[in-house]
Amino acid sequence: MKNRVVGLGLIGCGAMCRIVTKKLLAGRPRIKVRAVCDPNKESIKKTLAEFNSRAVVYKDYRCLVEDPGVDWVMIASWNCFHKEQVIASFKAGKDVFCQKPLATTLRDCIAMRRAWKKSGKMFNIGFTLRYSPHYRKIQQLIEQGRIGRIISLEFNETLDFNHGGYIMGDWRRFTRYAGTHLLEKCCHDIDLANWIVGSKAVRVASFGGLNFFTPRHEYHIKRVGRDRNGACAYRTWPGKVNKNPFTSRKDIVDNQVAIIEYANGVRAAFHTNCNAGIRERRMYICGTEGAIRADVIRGTIELRRIGFQTKIKRLDKGVKGGHGGGDEILAEELARSMLNGQPPVTGLDDGLISAVTCFAIDEAMKTGRVVDVRPYYKKEG
Repeated sequence: MKNRVVGLGLIGCGAMCRIVTKKLLAGRPRIKVRAVCDPNKESIKKTLAEFNSRAVVYKDYRCLVEDPGVDWVMIASWNCFHKEQVIASFKAGKDVFCQKPLATTLRDCIAMRRAWKKSGKMFNIGFTLRYSPHYRKIQQLIEQGRIGRIISLEFNETLDFNHGGYIMGDWRRFTRYAGTHLLEKCCHDIDLANWIVGSKAVRVASFGGLNFFTPRHEYHIKRVGRDRNGACAYRTWPGKVNKNPFTSRKDIVDNQVAIIEYANGVRAAFHTNCNAGIRERRMYICGTEGAIRADVIRGTIELRRIGFQTKIKRLDKGVKGGHGGGDEILAEELARSMLNGQPPVTGLDDGLISAVTCFAIDEAMKTGRVVDVRPYYKKEG
C-alpha cells in the first residue's frame, strides 16, 4: 500500500538508537515510532519525548515484537542480546535493523543467519561507514581500476583519548556484554576492508593487550587536566556507567595489531589504539598501478598513479569525522527499505563475515599463532 504507515519498534533506546531514529523520521511522516523497550527509564523518557509520547512501552522485548502495529524492529541493545532479539523479531514476521556487531559468538551469528533465511524478511546491519561518501568514493576508484589491482593495504582506527576512556569505563569493557574490543568497536573497519578488497580473510595473526588503561597510569588524568567545561581528562564522554577507566575491572585490550591474508591474495595490516594523540581512521591502499591514501577524520582522499611525471590528485568528497557523513545516507536508504522494499545495502552476511574475521583475529591474539579462517566459514557452509 503506497501510503501505508510503517511502524517502528525500538529495543534499546540509548543515544545511538535515538540518533538513527531521528534521522530516519526527519521529513518522513509515514514512519512512526509505535513501541519502545529499554530497562533504563531515563532512556524511555527521552525517546518518548523526542519521537512519540503515545508509543507503547514494553518491559519485555518479546511483547514488543508481537505488536501488530510494529513492522520494523530496530535493535540497539547490548551486543550480547542481539541474537535472541533478532531471532524473536524474525519469528514474529518483522523486518530488522540491528546495530553492529551482529553477535558476540559464532554460534549466535549462525543461529541468526538461519533464522533470517527461514523468515524471508529484510535485515540491515548498522555498518554506517559503508554509507559514507568518503568510502564509497574509495570503492568506486578501486572498481574503476584507477590504481590497478590491489596488492596490499594498511588501515587503522586510533581513538581520541576521551573516547578510549569512555570505552574503558562503559559496559563495553566486558566481553560478556560487548564481545572483544575488535568486534565491538572495529568490526566497522574490518567490514570496510572486506568490502574494498572484495574477498574473505583466509589467514590471520594478531598481537594486543591492555597496556595503558591500568591503575599505574591513572596519574594521566591529572597530568592532562580538565577541558574547558571542567570535565576530567579521559572522562569527558557521557555514559550510564562511567567508571574510572584506569581502575575499572575489564577484560578487553586497549591496543591491537593484526595482519590479514585474503583468498584473492591481498594482504592487509590493521592497527587500533584507545589512547591516541592523533585521531585517525586511515587507509593506505597499494595497487599494481598506483596508491590511495585516505583519512575519513580529515576527509581527505589522495590518489597517485605510478609514473615519473604523475602527481597526487585530491579526490575528497567534502565529508569528514568518525562516520564521514554515513549516518544521514544510512537513514535515507533504510527509509527506502521500509517504505519501498529496497533491499538493504549491508545485510546479515556482511555482519557475519565481519564477525568471523574478528573472531579469528582474536583467536590468533589469544593463542599466539596464525589462524586459518576457513574452518569458521565451513561451520555455516
